[in-house]
Formats: sequence, C-alpha cells, structure tokens
Amino acid sequence: MIRITIIAPAIAIRAGLRALLSEDPQIRVVAEAGKPGEIDETSLDCDVIVWAPGSLVEQVEAFVDLKTVITETTAVLVLHDDPEEVRSIKELKVRAWGILDPETTQAELLASIHALNEGLVVASPAWINRMYAVGEARTRRSGDEIEPLTSRELEILQLLALGLTNKQIAARLKISAHTVKFHLSIIFNKMGTTNRLETVKLGLQNGLIAL
Repeated sequence: MIRITIIAPAIAIRAGLRALLSEDPQIRVVAEAGKPGEIDETSLDCDVIVWAPGSLVEQVEAFVDLKTVITETTAVLVLHDDPEEVRSIKELKVRAWGILDPETTQAELLASIHALNEGLVVASPAWINRMYAVGEARTRRSGDEIEPLTSRELEILQLLALGLTNKQIAARLKISAHTVKFHLSIIFNKMGTTNRLETVKLGLQNGLIAL
C-alpha cells in the first residue's frame, strides 16, 4: 500500500486529488493539509507527498516549511502549471521527486506515484526540455545590486508573485503574451535569475514586491 499525504491550499483541489487517487486500490490517502507548515508527524508518516502549491509568494514560504519537515524516506510529487517555477524541488533531501502539470491525466498521476514509490524521478516533457535549454544559473552574490527595473517590469514582477501565467499577465495589462515574455527575459537578466521562483524570491528579499 502506498500512503499519500496531499498538500494544497484549496479544499476543492484536495478533494479532487483524493477522488482521483481513491480509484487505485494500492494507494491510500492518509492525511491532507493546506500548506506544508500544517503537516504533523502523522502526515509525514507516508510514502509520497502530493503537493499543489498556490501563488508564488505562498510557494516561497511553503517551500521553506517543506524543507524543515520533509524526511529522506519520503518522495514528493509537485503539481504546477509552469515546471520552471519549481526547480527548487531538487534542493529537497528526499527519496525521489517528480513534477507534473496540474492538468495531468489520472493515469499519468497514478503511474507517477507508483514510479516515485520505487525511487524514480518523474518529470513532464516540458520540464525536461527546460532543464536542457536553461544553462547554469548565474549565481547572485549577497550584496550585489540589482539593475533598476522599469515601472512596467515592476508591475509584471508583482503579477508573477500572484502566480499569474504569461497569458494572464498579458490580459491583465492588455499587452501580448509575447511582450510579457520579452519583459520577463529582461527582468531575469537584470536580476541575475533564470526562472520565476528565483525572481520572486529575490524580489521579496529586496523589497520589490508589495505583500
């Protein structure tokens, strides 16, 4: 029996995941929580944690909590619509980890959990392609100054922290998704980051994002 703990901020998401997983007789959901900081010893007594993070600001805080409670005998499966944003999952000292799109099929979800329980790494093709495409991240030393961002770039950075996708940001600002992508590349370059999670973390640390 594979014991599962579900972590997701929305009750509806937790209920949906529980329903999907319940159809596999070899899987049993033993605990649920809204965020990593809420899980207790009982919740940690599982084989696989299925985690669906909320907004990027919540994700940054939740990831810190998860690192403090996770054990090396547990596997973690993250469900997120932009695999690039959860590259930090590799920092966790766990038995195995995986990343899937939240719109993944039930068959893919169940197969991934079984693979993780066997100690294998699971990732969507989009995430693997990104790993090959993105080179070594430029390390920003503490104390380095960030090149000033324009008002538009700060506006986009704020929307990133809310967890909006490129299309959602484009709709909010009434610009094209291509323009958003262009602005993001400039923001990444100015801040010395290579993905959204790193960018939001640095933005929070430097007071560029209003909470």
